[in-house]
Amino acid sequence: MTELQQKIVDAARACLGTPFRHQGRIPSKALDCAGLAVVSLRAAGVEVRDMSAYSSTPHDDKLMAIVSLQRGLRFVGVDSMQPGDVLILKIGNEPSHIGIYTGNKQIIHAYEQAGKVVEHRMDGAWHTKIVACYRAEAK
Repeated sequence: MTELQQKIVDAARACLGTPFRHQGRIPSKALDCAGLAVVSLRAAGVEVRDMSAYSSTPHDDKLMAIVSLQRGLRFVGVDSMQPGDVLILKIGNEPSHIGIYTGNKQIIHAYEQAGKVVEHRMDGAWHTKIVACYRAEAK
């Protein structure tokens, strides 16, 4: 694992247990899935532009469009996932969730159903939800 990848994973893990709140951006207080990604990437020194005032269920592929425009991320194939990669997941009908791959088939994400930031194994059901993978690049 590169130093950048380790920094992203460490920053995300530092947020474990943070309560889920839509549009949250404060570690240990309130995060949503996008907030966890923004906070973790920025803590590792990756340039990302944050968005505000988005719905809790993105539609019309808006989530994919926003992530694709990030200068500090580049698209990579899901089959080449590495720790620290940003995963876009399809929950429901469209890509609407973001997680960070931590290695060993594990994901960390601010998960509304759990009510907090969690890390867990990606079983087959979770793996099939992944629609895109982005790798961070240092400035």
